[in-house]
Amino acid sequence: MKTVLCFGDSNTWGYVPGTDGGRWPRGQRWPVRLQAALGGEWDVIAEGLNGRTATMDSPVAEGRNGLTYLMPCLHSHMPIDIVVIYLGTNDTGDRYSLPAETVAGAVGRLVRVVRTSEAGPGYSAPDVLVVCPPPFGQLDPEGSFANAGAKSRQLGRWFAEMCAELSCELLDLDGIASYSDLDGIHLDADGQGAVATAVEERLRRMSV
Repeated sequence: MKTVLCFGDSNTWGYVPGTDGGRWPRGQRWPVRLQAALGGEWDVIAEGLNGRTATMDSPVAEGRNGLTYLMPCLHSHMPIDIVVIYLGTNDTGDRYSLPAETVAGAVGRLVRVVRTSEAGPGYSAPDVLVVCPPPFGQLDPEGSFANAGAKSRQLGRWFAEMCAELSCELLDLDGIASYSDLDGIHLDADGQGAVATAVEERLRRMSV
């Protein structure tokens, strides 16, 4: 059996767009759909947290820094064959003022953590699949992502450069899934399904 850890933010947790903390039923969330598609030879572990960033401490909530949690998370679930990192949406928000290049570099730090973790089978390094967020949808002009739309459209370029530098698998969601215009930063039910399908296809290719 292969173990896959899905390390992400509210889109991995299953946040319903346009709600105040609503969560999709289990069967709608992309990691659960991924498990159903992969079947019993795979164990899919969902590690999604609302507001999680790659490397930044949140000024409004505790425990959102993915960097500080990733290593203990890996060791909690080891042995892990593949880690899917789907982060960068929150890092692009106005409160952090990070350029797209820096967001990609922050996710690259997580790739390096996985590769030094010895959390794979036989204390090896798990494989990594980086998922780049799609461009944002319609954003609240008074919200915390009001100025992030243009930056979100730059993520694909910088994620590609980072993954090429690290020789890491990349799945860019631009053209595959889109964020709902209800809030601009969360997947609707169709988007959750699209992510599950795309990740499944890439995981099967990686595991050949």
